[in-house]
Amino acid sequence: MENLESFFHLDYPSYEILFSVADASDPVLSLLRKLFLLYPTVPASVIVGDVDVGPNPKVNNLVRSYQIAQFDWILINDSNTRVDPDYLLRLRRHLRPDVGVVTAVVAGRNPLGVGGRLEASYLNTFYARWTHMAQALGKPFVIGKSMCFRKSTAERFGGIQNLSHYIAEDNMLGQAVQRLGLKVVVMYEPIKQHIGAYHFTKFWSRHLRWGRIRKSQAPFAFLMEPFVNGLPAGVLGAFAFHWAFGVSFFLFLAIHLFIWAICDLLMLSRFGSTISGKVIFAWLLREVLAFPLWLHMACGSTIQWRGNDLKIMPGGLVMNPNTLLTKDNHHAFSVGSRDEQPSNRRQQPA
Repeated sequence: MENLESFFHLDYPSYEILFSVADASDPVLSLLRKLFLLYPTVPASVIVGDVDVGPNPKVNNLVRSYQIAQFDWILINDSNTRVDPDYLLRLRRHLRPDVGVVTAVVAGRNPLGVGGRLEASYLNTFYARWTHMAQALGKPFVIGKSMCFRKSTAERFGGIQNLSHYIAEDNMLGQAVQRLGLKVVVMYEPIKQHIGAYHFTKFWSRHLRWGRIRKSQAPFAFLMEPFVNGLPAGVLGAFAFHWAFGVSFFLFLAIHLFIWAICDLLMLSRFGSTISGKVIFAWLLREVLAFPLWLHMACGSTIQWRGNDLKIMPGGLVMNPNTLLTKDNHHAFSVGSRDEQPSNRRQQPA
């Protein structure tokens, strides 16, 4: 509930909140009922029921909210994100005429258990590092946890419904706006994701799915991934320096891993982790598992989601679109300028 409630405390002159819920039996509706009663002055609505425009259920879930949003700027956030009151004010600084999408690095917070701590370690080091590297190389990508774009821009490529045949609609949104000559901007400030308890198998399955999606959409970058993980890169470097210069293999590897660990722990601290024995253990375990996980990603193109085996085609298309993914809840914002006034429209949860 804290995640959803944080969006009712936004310090911004003019906006509306649209909660998109695919299933009328979803228990989140009872939480929304409580929030609507607690914050009667916040312009918020809930849209129940999706529209089948394609195989991607996230897009299906958002189409109705997207269509009725009254402001041009649309901000989509996943339901496991949590924001500070000045979130929209910070985001607004990036809303320039030449910008097509504003996204953010994800900071994993409040992990529990081995799986949760592994998830936080991956988000706050590997994914954060890749996001900043892509931005520095002029190849930024959109992260679906937080993506803000103009509705009028999306209409130039047919609206978000045209992203529904891809498993990673966020990445395709970024590619679409770049083809229109607009920029993808990554906010320096991260968006916070509440992690909680994760079973190890859920962690593995989740990152196996993400990795195979990356492989289908950016195969060359996927091949380079082992070199941005400390242990594989260190082993290769140690072999090279031992062969070329006679440097002790283990001495080089120890120095390399020590420097790598310091850099990663600084990143973890920057993203909100309190450095402790559990955090260091999760980091070490992630480094050990990174290459076996990458090999598992590389050795197939199918993913499993709620018991469905799906084959991902090159470019991110799905071979069997009739059983793609599951139905999650998302926030869709319509953001206006100071001169725009939102209506008082509200639909109470059933």
